[in-house]
Amino acid sequence: MLVKRDGASAEDGSALMAVIGVMGVMIVITLTLTAATLNALDFTESTRASVQSVAAAESGVSAAQLSLTQGICRSSYSRSSPQFTAEVAYSLSSTDNVWVAGCPAAGVAAVRLRVESTGSSLTGSASDRTRVEAIFEYESAVPPGVQPSGAAMYLYGGVVFMNNADLLVAESGRAAIQVKNGNVSCSNNTVIEGDVVVSAGSLNIGGCSIEGNAWATGAATLGAVTGNLTAASVNLTAAQRASRIGGVYTRYTVGTPIPTVPPWVDLDYTPSDWIDASGVPYKVASIGAGCTIDATTLSAAANGGRPVIINALAACPSGVTAAGTVRLSSDVVIFADKFTFVNNVHFQSSSTSRHKVWFITPDRVADHLPTCGASQGDFLMKNSFTVAPTLDAMTYTPCRFNAMNNFEWRGQLYANGANDFKNNTRFESAPLGLPGIDLDTGTVTGGGSAGAVSRLGNMTSMRDLSDG
Repeated sequence: MLVKRDGASAEDGSALMAVIGVMGVMIVITLTLTAATLNALDFTESTRASVQSVAAAESGVSAAQLSLTQGICRSSYSRSSPQFTAEVAYSLSSTDNVWVAGCPAAGVAAVRLRVESTGSSLTGSASDRTRVEAIFEYESAVPPGVQPSGAAMYLYGGVVFMNNADLLVAESGRAAIQVKNGNVSCSNNTVIEGDVVVSAGSLNIGGCSIEGNAWATGAATLGAVTGNLTAASVNLTAAQRASRIGGVYTRYTVGTPIPTVPPWVDLDYTPSDWIDASGVPYKVASIGAGCTIDATTLSAAANGGRPVIINALAACPSGVTAAGTVRLSSDVVIFADKFTFVNNVHFQSSSTSRHKVWFITPDRVADHLPTCGASQGDFLMKNSFTVAPTLDAMTYTPCRFNAMNNFEWRGQLYANGANDFKNNTRFESAPLGLPGIDLDTGTVTGGGSAGAVSRLGNMTSMRDLSDG
């Protein structure tokens, strides 16, 4: 039984229920807001950690990039605030995905660098880390000194080999004898041990053999080719063709791929381009009276074993000669408008140390064509000329190269062409190169042989590796 209290109405119970209901709703709302706030705080903390780790990882890339831009390469970079560790790797290819950990050593032709950076948030939690990868173009450092490049023989206007020539010019990865705009002809027991490419001409080896591959945009007359042959046509019957081509014959038409023969490179007299491996310029000396390269000339030009340039351009308008045995105590570059070496001339080192000698007739017209000036003449050697095994020699001439009657050469040849290369001749390949010139491509860089520091190029890609 309900008892009614004094002063109370019947609606008081209903009001109390309403109040309790409102309080319940408020409690639910409060709990909901609290949960939402706590969730928001958790999301904010997670977002902050993610932002921090991304920023730290990218800071690692930036730190490595700054160092590399200054020419300083380290295998890894790290810092505690922001916290990151960045690892460096390099690639020798511009396309593949083969990477070598660390910085490229001197002389390694790296073309790309990769920086992988792992950044952490301030919490240091393993779950709050980001890993990014950045890839950059890269030009490797070039040490001082003349860098070897180019084919064993580059003959712009063609060559004739005759009478027991033995050409030991086999090289890896490129044609050893390159002809830009002329024909190759050889006969009478000549043997070419290496690949031959004739980019605009014919190949007539009816009396000799090529122990390697051969390419010619014109016709081929064989001889024998032990490797593959590419030519516009072959002047043989089907049976002869089968017996004289050791590999596959491909008929050349426009568009058939053959090795590229680079354009002619013009080289003038610029003594400052010649820098030795220690970064010291070559000493310049005059040839003296008589215009003859001999012991007296080299004694006067002696540089304590350091390289020497002998300038005979102005003093010897008719060119230079050599007499007897010429002994070199250092690397020597001889500039002259003509070279005439006849009757028992022999170049060799004065010790067991290997030295180099360059015979250079400059090309004074910068047009990517060999220009033999009116005051210049062919390089001529005949009647027993030898380059000793401890010496490497290179001839550069925009005129012709004529060699005959018992000569032995070890080194490189870069000439307009060769009218005569005959009578018991032996040529062995040894790369020397020219200062500031890549003879493999025909490109010229500034600074001669002073070298160049490594240079970081553009960033080509950047991606997040955190998910995989």
